[in-house]
Amino acid sequence: ISDKESGISKKKAPLLFNLAELQSECSKRFKISPAQTLDIIQELYEKKYTTYPRTDARVLTTAVAKEINKNLNRLQNYGPTAKYVHEILGEKKYIGIEKTAYTDDSKVTDHYAIIPTGQCNGIENLSALSQRVYDLIVRRFLSIFYPPAWYKNVKVTVQVGDEKFFAGAKLLVKPGYLEIAG
Repeated sequence: ISDKESGISKKKAPLLFNLAELQSECSKRFKISPAQTLDIIQELYEKKYTTYPRTDARVLTTAVAKEINKNLNRLQNYGPTAKYVHEILGEKKYIGIEKTAYTDDSKVTDHYAIIPTGQCNGIENLSALSQRVYDLIVRRFLSIFYPPAWYKNVKVTVQVGDEKFFAGAKLLVKPGYLEIAG
């Protein structure tokens, strides 16, 4: 048996949600249709919990990125992720977000990505499914302020007689943004 470490790889947080990406993720996680997702995200928008839902952009504009601390400050009241928000604000992890892949004016046509506005009063009055979709949006948003996840790539070769068998695995070394996103 030989064990070859092929190095460390990093994986950044995915881009923010646009409508199609959110519908796809909700279909996978919650087994709901794109139409159901649209109804939920429209409700979240109308109640001012999230930004405009019918967007194809997965990034922020520079103007929004420069003011993102306002959204973060209001999200301190959202219990499930409050500790992450406190850390982001306390360590000023939001500074410089306008210079990352999560901000690109050229990729925004009419509306930027779907993000939480920070308004959380009354979230507990929504349906359980609406709360789960909101939580998904919040966690994707907060994950962009965290470092990449680090993986150790390991390859194993087993030789039995003249035959060689190969296997590989990725082991999580540092969770980075996965701490929030799951």
